[in-house]
Amino acid sequence: MNRFSTLIALGLLLNYIGVSQSPCNLVLKGIVNDNDNSEHLSYAVVTILGSGRAQEADEHGRFAFDNLCPGNYQLQFKHFGCKDTTLWVELKKNRNLTVKMPHSYYALKDVDIDVEKAEEKSTQAMQRLDSKALDKTKGATLGDQLKALNGVTTFNTGATISKPMINGMQGYRILILNNGIRQEGQQWGNEHAPEIDPFIAANLTLVRGASAVRYGSDAVGGVVLVEPPKLPDTAAVTGEVNVVGATNGRAGVTSAYVQGYFDKLKFFSWRIQGTLKKSGNLKTPDYYLKNTGVEENNFSYALGYHRKRIGGEVYYSQFRSRIGIFSSAHIGNLTDLKAAFNRAKPADSLAGFSYEIGRPYQNIIHELVKVSTHIHTGLRSRFYANYAYQFNLRQEYDKHLPRNNALAALNLPELDYRITTQSGELFWEHDNIRAFRGKYGVQGMYQENVYTGRFFIPAFVNKTLGAFAIERFVQAHYEIEGGVRYDQRDLTSYYWIKNDLQSPRLFFSNMSYNLGGIFKPDSGLQITINGANGWRAPAVNELYSDGLHHGVGAIERGDKNLKTEYCNNVITGITIDRKKLRAELTAYGYWFRNYIYYNPSPTPELTIRGAFPVFNYVQNNARIVGADALLQYNIAAWFQVKARAMWVRGTNTGTKEALVYMPADRYEGSFTLKLKNARCFKDTYLEPSFTWVDKQYRVPDSVDVAPPPPAYTLWGANAGTTLMAGKQPVIVTLSVSNALNTVYRDYLDRFRYYNDALGTNITLRLRLPIILYDKKI
Repeated sequence: MNRFSTLIALGLLLNYIGVSQSPCNLVLKGIVNDNDNSEHLSYAVVTILGSGRAQEADEHGRFAFDNLCPGNYQLQFKHFGCKDTTLWVELKKNRNLTVKMPHSYYALKDVDIDVEKAEEKSTQAMQRLDSKALDKTKGATLGDQLKALNGVTTFNTGATISKPMINGMQGYRILILNNGIRQEGQQWGNEHAPEIDPFIAANLTLVRGASAVRYGSDAVGGVVLVEPPKLPDTAAVTGEVNVVGATNGRAGVTSAYVQGYFDKLKFFSWRIQGTLKKSGNLKTPDYYLKNTGVEENNFSYALGYHRKRIGGEVYYSQFRSRIGIFSSAHIGNLTDLKAAFNRAKPADSLAGFSYEIGRPYQNIIHELVKVSTHIHTGLRSRFYANYAYQFNLRQEYDKHLPRNNALAALNLPELDYRITTQSGELFWEHDNIRAFRGKYGVQGMYQENVYTGRFFIPAFVNKTLGAFAIERFVQAHYEIEGGVRYDQRDLTSYYWIKNDLQSPRLFFSNMSYNLGGIFKPDSGLQITINGANGWRAPAVNELYSDGLHHGVGAIERGDKNLKTEYCNNVITGITIDRKKLRAELTAYGYWFRNYIYYNPSPTPELTIRGAFPVFNYVQNNARIVGADALLQYNIAAWFQVKARAMWVRGTNTGTKEALVYMPADRYEGSFTLKLKNARCFKDTYLEPSFTWVDKQYRVPDSVDVAPPPPAYTLWGANAGTTLMAGKQPVIVTLSVSNALNTVYRDYLDRFRYYNDALGTNITLRLRLPIILYDKKI
C-alpha cells in the first residue's frame, strides 16, 4: 500500500506544479434556454467534444467549466425533446454564454422523440468500458474483459472458464444484465461462466455496491450491464468485422454484424450479428494442458420500431459452447490425488497440442428472446414493458464412460440440466418534475429446472415477485437518491430419497433499502456515498447439492438448513479529474448475517469414479471490507502513466478466521506512449504494463487441501493503431500477456491444485468498420 501512496503523492505534486505554471485557468459558463418561450432548460447535458468533459446543467439551466486553456472548443447541448445543438466557442478570456435550443411543449406532435435520455450519474461506484477499451480485450471471456475495471478480478476454473469477482464476491451476489434482461442459467457452478457473447457489447458497465433496489434483492456485490449498440435511426447499412488470433491455444475468433434502417419502410431498424471461436490445448510455460480446447458458435438479431411517441424491439440471441475440462483434474485414487497436489507438473504433462475436445467436457446452449416496448406518457415521462424467455442447456461429461458397453455406446452426459425462465417487467419513469426524477416498477419471474442422468441438484420450480420505487433529488452541486424494494421467492424442489419423492417448499420475503448521494463541489471533483441493505435466499445447489461435480472435479454438498443471507453495505468514492491528473479512490464495507460460502474440506474422498476434493456449503456471519485506487497522470500530451491497486479483507466473524477464496492484494502499473499521426496511421500508442499479485496470507487454518501459491509478477504490453487504407479505417491492436513466460499459480484458480497458469500469449486483433450504404453519401 506504501508503493501506491507514493505514486499518488508524486502525481499530486506533479499536478500542483503543472497547474501553477499553466495558463489553463479560464472559465466558460452559461445558461441554456428554450428558444420558443425563453424558459430555462433544467438539467440539459453540456459536453465539450473531444475533451471527455461533460456536465449537467442545474435546475435553472446553468453550467460552468473551469480550468480551461485558451483555444477553440466545440460544445454540444442535449435536452429531452430537443434537437441536439452544437456550436464552436473561441476562448481567450472568461466567457458567459446564453444558448437557445428549439423546444416547444405545443409542437410535441412534430418532434421525433427518441427513447434515449441524458445519462444519469449513479450514486454508486460506476465504471464503463467503451469500444476503445474493449478493442484491447476482444477475444477474451467476459470475466477477463471486466478485469480492466477497478476492483474486479476473476474466479477461475482452469484456463478456459472465468467468472467476474467484484469486491471479493462472485456467483449469486453478482447480477449480469444482458441487453437489459437478467441473465438466468445454470448458475449453481463456480465453473459456469456467463453464457454471453462479449462481441455483442458496445459497452460493459459495472455498478458496484448493493444495487438491490433497482435490479433485485440479491445484487449485493454489484451489477454488470452488457449493453449492445443502439439500433440505427438513419437510412444506412453499416457493420463491423472483428478478427482475432492468439498464439496460446492457436485460437481464432471471427465476429461480425450488419445493421440498417429501412429507407422505404420507415421507423424500422435491424441488426444481425454472429461469432465463431475455436482454440486448442493451452500451454503453461513448461507443458500443454490436455483437453483444454474451446469451441463457440453464437449469433443474435434484433428488429426495432420507433415512432414519435411509441417504440419497441424484438431481440434473439443464441450462445453455443463446448469447453474441454483439463483431464488431470480427474484423479483415480487418493494416493494419486495427494501426489497431484504436491507434483510440480501434472501426470499427463507430456501431452502435445490438439484441437480435439474429449471427455471430460461441457456442452452449453443458452437462448434469449426479448420483447420490449415503450410509450411516452408525457414530455418528461415514459412507460416500459419487457418480456423475456430464456432456455439454458448444460451437459457435463465425465472423464470415463460407463462400464456397461451398451450405455457407453450412447455417450450420454452424466449431468443434463435444462432450465427455462420467463420474466416480465413493467416500470414508469419521469424526469425533471421540479428537481425530482424517479422510477417505479414491478418484476416477476417463473423458472423451471429439470434434469436427466445422475443426481447432483434437484429439479425445482422457482417463482419470484418484486416491486420497487426510486426517487432522485437533483441540484447543481449535489444529488440524493433513495429507494425501497419488496421481493418474495417461492422455491419448490423435487428429489427422491430411496423410493419417496420429496418436494420441500420454501418461501422467502423481505424489504431492501438504498440511500446515496453525489456531491460535486466543482467540475473536477466528485464524491459519492451509498448505503444499502440486501438479502439473498439460499440457492438450490447451496441447499441440496450432493455428489460429484464434473466441471470442477470436486464433490460438493449442500445444507438444507441454510437460512436467508442478509447484508448491510456502505461504499464511498472520490474522483479527482483535472487537466493532467485523474485519481479515484473507492472504499467499501459489507456486513453479512448468515453469509453462505463454499468451504473446502481438508480431507479428499474416494468414490467409484475416482478421488476428489470435497467442498461444503456452510453459513456464518462475515465481514468484507476493502478499497481500490486509480492514479492516472498525463506528463505530456503524448505520455501518460497509470497505476491501480486493490485490497480486500474478508473475515468470518463467527470463527474469527479469514474467509476462504478472497483476492490477494493486487498492484498494476503501465505507461502509454502516443505517437504523432501520419498519413496512413493515426491514434498509434504503445502501452507496457506489469501486474504484481501478493501471496494470500489471510486464509483459514487447516481448511484448504493445498496452501496458497506464492506471489508473482507478470509483464505485458498493448499496442494499437488505426491504419487508413484510403478512406477505410482498420483498427489494429496487439497484446502480449505474461511476456516473460513466468511460472505461477493464482490463488483464485480452482485448478491451481493441479497445474500452473498460462504462459506467454500474443493476441492480434483487427476491427474493420464498414459502410455498405448511406443515403447521405
